[in-house]
Amino acid sequence: MTERLPVPPSAAFDAVARGAQFRDRIAIVVRAAPEHLFQALRQVTERDMKLAWLIGELRYLPSRLAGRMPVADPGQPFLATLVESGTLILVDASPREVITGSAAQLHRVHQTPRRFASRAAFDEFDDPDYDKLFMSVRVAPTGRPGESWLVLEHATRALSPAAQRQFTKYWRIIRPTGAFVTWLLLRAIRRRAQEDQNMWSLRGPRSVRATRAERSRALPGDDTIPQPIDTLTHGITIRRSPRDVWPWLVQMGAGSRAGWYSYDALDNGRRRSAWQILPDLQHPAVGSIFPALPGRTDGFRLLALERERTLTLGWLTLAGSVDVTWTFVLDEVSPGVTRLVVRVRGGAGYRFHGLPLPLTKLVIRAVHFVMQRKQLIGIKRRAEGMLLTQENAA
Repeated sequence: MTERLPVPPSAAFDAVARGAQFRDRIAIVVRAAPEHLFQALRQVTERDMKLAWLIGELRYLPSRLAGRMPVADPGQPFLATLVESGTLILVDASPREVITGSAAQLHRVHQTPRRFASRAAFDEFDDPDYDKLFMSVRVAPTGRPGESWLVLEHATRALSPAAQRQFTKYWRIIRPTGAFVTWLLLRAIRRRAQEDQNMWSLRGPRSVRATRAERSRALPGDDTIPQPIDTLTHGITIRRSPRDVWPWLVQMGAGSRAGWYSYDALDNGRRRSAWQILPDLQHPAVGSIFPALPGRTDGFRLLALERERTLTLGWLTLAGSVDVTWTFVLDEVSPGVTRLVVRVRGGAGYRFHGLPLPLTKLVIRAVHFVMQRKQLIGIKRRAEGMLLTQENAA
């Protein structure tokens, strides 16, 4: 078998971390596409690496007790937690490399996150009591088919001789533990990426089963109903870019809109859902109504949208509170390939046609799966252009 190539350096990281006095690098072999690895990087949580979470909690416990650092949410994506604490994304060359930067008094017991308004502010920062920490997560070839190096490299630059002396003492103590935590993080990324890739490869084109990562990740709209009676998540892979899928989402709705792309006899008055993009329906405003049935003035209200990325619908009660959320998310997992993830959440007071809660959950799970599956397949077929007109759709 061909020998593996050594882990190559990163010219981009060397340029960003120029002058760093302390460096370490951990690399593991992975068998997953770079697109899946970088999606996993953005989704992996501290719950996926419980021992690393425990070590981090022990390290920052004094700062948390002193109120200098907020309590971390182990269910939040790890990368998002870093960004919220002041880390900047300096280079985003996904799916090849992501480079981050932060500044802290790393050798001190108490840590207070240092925040920067911009990359320029970070570059100009030169407080002699601080250290700058750089991190690169990247994928590199091993020279063997189907596998790559997943690399995480740290570099620390002390901003004065005094800070360097202080950090040197800290480095001798923390380096072995830091390497172990890095290894745990890389394994968690690999595990999530390979599981998701394997699940996708085993699925047929009509599968709407969500991956474990998709079911556990936070989506827009979740905070609208923070304690739902149930959460149902589904997904489908579409061989088109998010730009090609988006027009089909924004024109959904019964009656004068494009339909729901599901069972038209049930939710569109037997009128066939559109097989073409309707220009007049491409720019809905927040608050717009997506009618649930033809001839009805009530329906799903557009709560939020981010063009070509997310769309969240909500069903409001008579009192104006949101009873149900229905969120559509477009993730481009590789060039020209989109993962459409859909989630519905029911509020505490939601009851399907007045049924008791246990029956509501049972009936909704069955009915929603049937209708949601048909809708997702309908969106996929339209976006991929398998059938382009109402005539050849017959």
